[in-house]
Amino acid sequence: GDLVIKNGASDEDILFQGNDGGGAITALTLDMSAAGAAGFNGVVTANAGVVVDNITIDGTEIDLSSGDLTVDVAGDIILDADGGDIILKDNGTVFGQLSNASGYFDIASTVSDQDINFKGNDGGSTITALALDMSAAGAATFNAGASFSGDVAMGDNNKTKYGAGEDLEIYHDGSNSYIHDNGTGDLITSDFRLYLSG
Repeated sequence: GDLVIKNGASDEDILFQGNDGGGAITALTLDMSAAGAAGFNGVVTANAGVVVDNITIDGTEIDLSSGDLTVDVAGDIILDADGGDIILKDNGTVFGQLSNASGYFDIASTVSDQDINFKGNDGGSTITALALDMSAAGAATFNAGASFSGDVAMGDNNKTKYGAGEDLEIYHDGSNSYIHDNGTGDLITSDFRLYLSG
């Protein structure tokens, strides 16, 4: 009971043509030299969604029923969100967010007390170069491992500053090392030991 439209000539197409404002157009071409690949002349509207293999595109969602989704482009991948937020979810639960906050680039871990970790590959081993502890107001631990012995490297004349008014400075100027108190209080040491070598 099927209706069959057939072009019996080898590799000859089937064309759907019409009249657009007085001009002849080919609305749809079925390419018989390419297994019937469809070429539409204009926009394809599918209000009920489109299914391609196991990918469904419908409304505001692109759903993949199984496996991973690869976006492979020859140029750049651009994420443009007019709302200012790019929200990261795992099985429907938000765990992170990238935001434009009045021009500032905000990176947020949105789950209570969950850290932000910066990881890399050191000689084939995965290491945590920096951990920001959200259960401790964002306290930073460099090379967060069993020994907590990561170094923080600063160039000459680059200072580490402490206090709301940057009252305490520690730095090296290429020749000498300094601990400098810029504040109004005293420089107080506790259990201070000085070792000289050389």
